[in-house]
Amino acid sequence: MKNILFLFMTITFWSVSTANGQGFRAGVNAGYLMHLQPETGGPGVGVEVGAWGSWALTAHGQLQFSVGHRRLGGFSRLHLETRVSGTVTDIRRTVSAIQLTALHFLDAELGWAMPFNAESPWSYYAGAYYARLVDWQDFDRTITSIEESGRRFGEVSDPNWPVRDELRSDDFGLRLGISYQILEGLSGRLDIRRGLTDLVPGARFTDSPKDHLTAFSIGLSARLF
Repeated sequence: MKNILFLFMTITFWSVSTANGQGFRAGVNAGYLMHLQPETGGPGVGVEVGAWGSWALTAHGQLQFSVGHRRLGGFSRLHLETRVSGTVTDIRRTVSAIQLTALHFLDAELGWAMPFNAESPWSYYAGAYYARLVDWQDFDRTITSIEESGRRFGEVSDPNWPVRDELRSDDFGLRLGISYQILEGLSGRLDIRRGLTDLVPGARFTDSPKDHLTAFSIGLSARLF
């Protein structure tokens, strides 16, 4: 059902964007973002790109819809397991490590934009988003040290842990932002995004009860027509 909703919103955006109705504008945006991590308190880094459309429904306010791709990188989520087994003449010491490094989302967002006043280059924005997890990146290794009959050697393997089971498939939340018109058709943006769901509900990577997204982004928005 959520996949269907996401597809419907995307098709609606591109269908309307082909229309030449009065008050319609469309463009692209891109930016860098930093997201907080509850385990470490330090930020991770990421990027976002997308396309947007807006409709002037009042003299100053605009209904705005956007779709895009967002990558949350720089995760500090590491899970370690150690095991010792064997006999007096055959001892195995195994260390397994897996680290979650990045999450990739497709976003759809609907909101309202309005200038501070009629002459001001500054404007503010408030909206809600829905995001679908489409990919992730991780690093995993298992290193085994073996002592056998006075001989010592090692083995390295990829355990291929089921990382997908630790992750939530979707996210939704709120975004607030301000923008400044640098020149006609080009604006700088500063946003804060707050997720309302637990991105990493599995216990393997986190001890935090809730891993909600808190992200700050800065970027540019360009109007195409």
